[in-house]
Amino acid sequence: MQKTASSGAAGRMMYRLAEWVAIFGGLCLVAASVLTGVSIIGSLTYKPLPGEIELVEILCGLAVFAFLPYCQIKKGHVGVDLFIGMLGHKAINWTQLVGDILIALLFALLTWRHWIGTVDKFRNGEFTPILFIPIWWGFAAALILLVINLVVSAWTVYADIRDMKHGVDVEVPLGGHG
Repeated sequence: MQKTASSGAAGRMMYRLAEWVAIFGGLCLVAASVLTGVSIIGSLTYKPLPGEIELVEILCGLAVFAFLPYCQIKKGHVGVDLFIGMLGHKAINWTQLVGDILIALLFALLTWRHWIGTVDKFRNGEFTPILFIPIWWGFAAALILLVINLVVSAWTVYADIRDMKHGVDVEVPLGGHG
């Protein structure tokens, strides 16, 4: 087994962080499912759970943001490999690095714009119509998850560069570039 940047202590820490955030995302989906089930049963027997849709929207949005760091650390984002595999390991390393840099830049942009949106929602003082939950709460929680994703994305770029510098093949997704 090759020693890569992601196999060190910092790499294990990033992997654990991504795992725990993904588990949080899974728990959000479980909670959303339970709320939906309770609301459906309630609507059949007595009355639906008030505000269930608002909570499900927040929980599902958080779940999406929570799964992104794990997807990035596992190199699970969409990639198209029509001919790069035929060009050899150096081409694979460079395309993986370029892809990881682009993803990190896109998440930096998304995080920055989400920060602006969070501040805007906070200043507007908007609330959900039924439960009167401040809209910015969901935005702020998603912002924390985006920052975590940005840290993980920056780590993957660092790990790619470090591995390439030491002559180690960059980690690629299962089934990729083979």
